[in-house]
Amino acid sequence: MTEKIKQDVSGTAFVVNYSRSKMVNISKDIYATLWVTPDSISLWDDLARNVYPNDDLNLSLRNRFYLEHLKKFVGENKNPVFIGIASGFSNYPFLVEGNCRFMEFDLPHIMELKKNEVTQWMKEKKLPERRIEYVSTDLNDEKQRMEMKEILKETICENPSFVTMEGVTYYLKREALNDVFRILGEIQKEGSITAFDYWKPDAMEYPVMVKLEEYLDKKFGYRDQDWDLLDETYIKKIKGFAEIESTDIAELELEYSVTRRFQGMENKIPVHFSVLKKVQTKD
Repeated sequence: MTEKIKQDVSGTAFVVNYSRSKMVNISKDIYATLWVTPDSISLWDDLARNVYPNDDLNLSLRNRFYLEHLKKFVGENKNPVFIGIASGFSNYPFLVEGNCRFMEFDLPHIMELKKNEVTQWMKEKKLPERRIEYVSTDLNDEKQRMEMKEILKETICENPSFVTMEGVTYYLKREALNDVFRILGEIQKEGSITAFDYWKPDAMEYPVMVKLEEYLDKKFGYRDQDWDLLDETYIKKIKGFAEIESTDIAELELEYSVTRRFQGMENKIPVHFSVLKKVQTKD
């Protein structure tokens, strides 16, 4: 990997990919292994020992959720646009077929590393050819959100769009999250989709979450992290959208896995998922 940039990217960034690579039969992410590093494996093992041995299943199910919805959207729409907001090192553009435009937003060091690596891997035929635009942005910065809005206007135009916000809502300040939904409500065309995952207000009562908070504090100094927790009332009030699907990690396990690890409270991070459809709004 590009060493100079890689030094600025923590091994935590690739733990997600290692989880996805461990259960490819569920995640369907056949390229996740490209991002796996010794540091990410070591950190995953440490997390499994001390907090949560089920991250592979959790994140593989999460990947499958977004991937299945994206495949369906691309297959049903003409000239679709995929927008990955806080995309990290996900591989969705390479896991779908069809005439789709791809654009991803994330922090500068992530986007620079991802662009460099993906470009090289496509040259080496490790990845299929795709045209992907990588845009640096900090969602907690109001000016950069406005810049993102203008880029989205130009990119989406009158085309149907599918937006993912994966693993990010609980990290954002509420003001920033509200603004992102407002921007999408103004930019996306009728029938377009925004899909995201979130934690509900009772999330921190789950045993795994108690352990996770203690671990993050000890390991990375995330003391008293101010998580942004959402409920159904918040989602129903997102202007310009109607919720067409609501599910959680336990339901996804029943659909895509033979395991039953997440059917109780003890062993899961209580992730919930929402799919919003852009609807026509009255002025």
